[in-house]
Amino acid sequence: MADRVTCSFCGQLTCGGLRIYGEVICAACEERLARLEVEDEDYEQWLACLRTLWTKWLNEN
Repeated sequence: MADRVTCSFCGQLTCGGLRIYGEVICAACEERLARLEVEDEDYEQWLACLRTLWTKWLNEN
C-alpha cells in the first residue's frame, strides 16, 4: 500500500504522484501543469508554485 502524501501544489492527500526533489505533485496538478498556457488566468499561480519548489531545491544544494 502506498503512503498517502500531501500534494505540494493543491494540498490534497494523494497516493504516489510526481516526485521532484522530495516534493509531490498529484496527478491532477501534473495534468494541469502539462496543459498550462501563458494566457491562462491561473498561470501566475502555477508559476509561483514552481518557483517555490525551485527555490527550495536551490537552498538545499
